[in-house]
Amino acid sequence: MKLARFRAAGRARYGRVEGDLLREVRGSPFRGDLRETGKTYRLSDVVLLPVTVPRQLVGGVGINYYDHAAQGDEMAGKRLSAMGVQPFFTSNVSLTGSGSPIVITREAREVHYEGELVVVIGRKARHVSKEQALDYVLGYTCGNDVSEKGSWERDFSLWRAKGLPTWSPVGPWIVTDIAPGNLDITVRVNGQVHHTFNTRNMVHDVPTIVSFLSQYTTLYPGDLIFTGTSGTTRAMKPEDVAEVEISGIGTLRNPVVAERG
Repeated sequence: MKLARFRAAGRARYGRVEGDLLREVRGSPFRGDLRETGKTYRLSDVVLLPVTVPRQLVGGVGINYYDHAAQGDEMAGKRLSAMGVQPFFTSNVSLTGSGSPIVITREAREVHYEGELVVVIGRKARHVSKEQALDYVLGYTCGNDVSEKGSWERDFSLWRAKGLPTWSPVGPWIVTDIAPGNLDITVRVNGQVHHTFNTRNMVHDVPTIVSFLSQYTTLYPGDLIFTGTSGTTRAMKPEDVAEVEISGIGTLRNPVVAERG
C-alpha cells in the first residue's frame, strides 16, 4: 500500500495512492483501522506533507555506506563496521514534504543533498531483537538529509548542519509492502543523475538499526529514521531541483530556494 499524508481544504489527511489519485481514508495507519471516506483528490491538486508527525526524528545513523566513509580505503571501511550504529537526533522543524522548497539560509555556505531510505516506525518498540525489528516497521519513504558541509558538520553538535527548517524532506508517501534490503536509490539534480546506489551495501541494515535504537530509547508510531547515504555528495544552489528516487517507493522532489528577507 502507498499511503500519503496531504493537505486539502485546509486540513491534513491520509490517502491511499492509486496512480494519480488519492483516496482519502479515516482512522490511523498505526492502528490498522483505515477506511475509505469515498472522497478522491488528484495528486496535482493537493500539498503533500511530511509522511508522519514523529515524536522523534533520527536524522541519521552515522556513516552507513563504506564508500561514503572510506573513499576507497578498505581499512577505514573495516573500522567503520566495528564502530556500530552512531545515531543522532534532530528537530521536527526540519521536516517538509515532497514538492515543498528546501530553503538555503543566508548563513549557509555549502549545502549538500544526501539521498536516503527512511524507516517509518509502525508501533511502540523497546528492547526488540534484530530478528523482530521489522515487525515494528510500518513502511519506508524517501529522504533527503540536507547538510551544510562548509563548516557546520565540524561543530560539536549537528543541529545547524542538518536540523534547520526544511532540511529534512521526506516523501512522497509511505510504502508498506516492500523489503528494505535491496532497493536502488538514485539522486538527481535538475534531472541529471548524480549518484546511484543500493541499500544492500549498508554497513548496518534496517533490522540492526531499529533494534539498536530500541535498546536505548522507546520508538513510537510515526517516528522516522534516516539510514545514511552513499558516495560523495555535491552542493545545491537556489533554482536547483533535487530528487531522490527509490525503487518500489517513488520520487521525492524539492525545489531549492534562497532564504528571503
